[in-house]
Amino acid sequence: MNSDSKPLDTGASKILAVQAMTTTGIAWFFYFYQTQLAAQSALFGGFIVMFNVWMMNRRIRLAARVDKPGNEVRIFYIAAMQRFIFTLSFFVIGMGLLSFPPIPMLVAFAIAHLGYLAGQF
Repeated sequence: MNSDSKPLDTGASKILAVQAMTTTGIAWFFYFYQTQLAAQSALFGGFIVMFNVWMMNRRIRLAARVDKPGNEVRIFYIAAMQRFIFTLSFFVIGMGLLSFPPIPMLVAFAIAHLGYLAGQF
């Protein structure tokens, strides 16, 4: 990439901002209506989604720099596998090792995914 070209704008920063606000709101809801542990669980669930967006942003930027046609597809397949493995691993860590309650984590995970759609507009 030369100094004259602009970096690829994937829109990830806008999506991450929407997801961070959504996750924070959900965590506050669980903090006030349940416990601090439920709020931490919700924050962890939202973090999983934001981590996925960050990883996908990195892969999109890498695919845009690929010189050989066809290699970008391989990069996206690897990204999909990595995201699946990391998401599953984070849920195992959150529910298993950290003993977070699963409902707040799953609710924040699902609603933060909706933030991905809201970040597109």
